[in-house]
Amino acid sequence: MYYNDFLKLLGERIRFIRKTKKIKQERLAELVNKATEHISFIERGERAPSLELLLDLSQALDVSLPYLLDVTSTEENGIESIPAPVPPSSLPQPVEEPIKTAEKLKSEFERMQDAFEKVQELQELATEYGIADIFQDNGGKVLQVLIMLGLKISPGREGNDAVDDEGNEYELKTVNYALTTQISTHHHLNKEILDKYRKVKAWCFAIYEDIELWEIWKIPPSQLEELFKHWAAEIDRAGKELNNPKIPLWFVQTGGECVYRNPHKPPVPRARKPRLIKEKEAQYALEAQLRLSGLE
Repeated sequence: MYYNDFLKLLGERIRFIRKTKKIKQERLAELVNKATEHISFIERGERAPSLELLLDLSQALDVSLPYLLDVTSTEENGIESIPAPVPPSSLPQPVEEPIKTAEKLKSEFERMQDAFEKVQELQELATEYGIADIFQDNGGKVLQVLIMLGLKISPGREGNDAVDDEGNEYELKTVNYALTTQISTHHHLNKEILDKYRKVKAWCFAIYEDIELWEIWKIPPSQLEELFKHWAAEIDRAGKELNNPKIPLWFVQTGGECVYRNPHKPPVPRARKPRLIKEKEAQYALEAQLRLSGLE
């Protein structure tokens, strides 16, 4: 079976199980912290899911990983299997000419060298802003955000990410909208880190589409206090650190301020607020209205 054939069968397998369990594509995307478009690409066989995502999908769909990957189960998939092509001979045929000529390899090597010279210039600029490696931890994207906001990396870059000329500290976060609408925080979140989160002047969220900066949002920590309290309660309940709790993009778009927008792109679409959150907000609004009417 060819690789692309496997991706197509795997996507159809995921779609079949999802529909069998009456789970909408948008809901599955929420459960695995991915954009709906990303799930759509996978189900169409146009994008290969990572092992981590496959594990998340099997958990969200409540099936085992081997069951999820059983693309040869044609009866359940409702699709025909694609037979593997039979080679004309059991022995490999000699290649008439090299896959890439020496001239082609030389040309690509020269292009790579030219590109690395530009990368080295970018790294020199990044070093001035406190970034030791632009290939690590989204260093290139962070550099762009620092320059846009007039900030520099805090010494040591632990906890609070950036600092301005007056010594105020900021948390910087980047998210690729093409892949997810959930923003990562810290893989070992504890109450000490939460205290640092509360003390920064602002959180800055840079939204990218692949490698292109789309928007930058700024939000004061007071607007994130609801999340901080929830995480603190989860730490107490679990008795241990939290592994990378996420900040939903809709939360940022609701409570934050857009301080930069790419002039060549339309506004970032509003991320969908989960139905459960909407229902709770409607319930709170109704209760508040009833309390007010009782005071009249």
